[in-house]
Amino acid sequence: MLFARFKAIYTHKFASAYATTEEVKLAKREWAIALKGFQEPLLAYAVERTKERYAWPPTISEFLAVIQTAYKAYGLPEPRQAYLEACSCRHNPREKHWTHPAVYFAGSETGWHALSTEEERTTWPLFEKHYTRLVDKVINGEKLIIPKPIMIEDKSAPDVESLLKAISDKVNLDESDIAPHLYYLYKTNGTKIRAIYREKAQKALKLLGYEGDLPV
Repeated sequence: MLFARFKAIYTHKFASAYATTEEVKLAKREWAIALKGFQEPLLAYAVERTKERYAWPPTISEFLAVIQTAYKAYGLPEPRQAYLEACSCRHNPREKHWTHPAVYFAGSETGWHALSTEEERTTWPLFEKHYTRLVDKVINGEKLIIPKPIMIEDKSAPDVESLLKAISDKVNLDESDIAPHLYYLYKTNGTKIRAIYREKAQKALKLLGYEGDLPV
């Protein structure tokens, strides 16, 4: 596709650049190696920019440079930068401000746990594959929106503010001294981790003079 478009755009200039069938064959092989992984929408964008910029068929390095401008035009970091950003933001990714949603989704599809625990030689090829596909979607006009977490009110949860005030009044301490011990109430009800934190809170508050039982 690429050489056919170059031939149509540059006509005799293309023919003079690749005079023989063997030269065309060798050139196609080199271009195929250089452009491996780039999908049709990105290449099509680059061709449009190339014909505006160059009067003669571009070299491989010139064409790759034009591809880089495509990322900038759509507010996208280039793949390597995107990968490094995903790796640096792999903890609590929903709380980060991403350069572009495509970086978040590529990281999500690669796996945040994998980005945290696997070697780069494993995660980089996977990330690049997912990111390239997402870049094509963006260039094709698709909008990527990072979903916001929906907070569901737990009707069964105790009134933390009332409990905090009651304990504070009981032991005659400021609420800010009590609040850290009630952290367990924000853990999922019925889980082992909540039970562990509750037990620690119960012991700590007893040392402060509170003899009541904390809610399960």
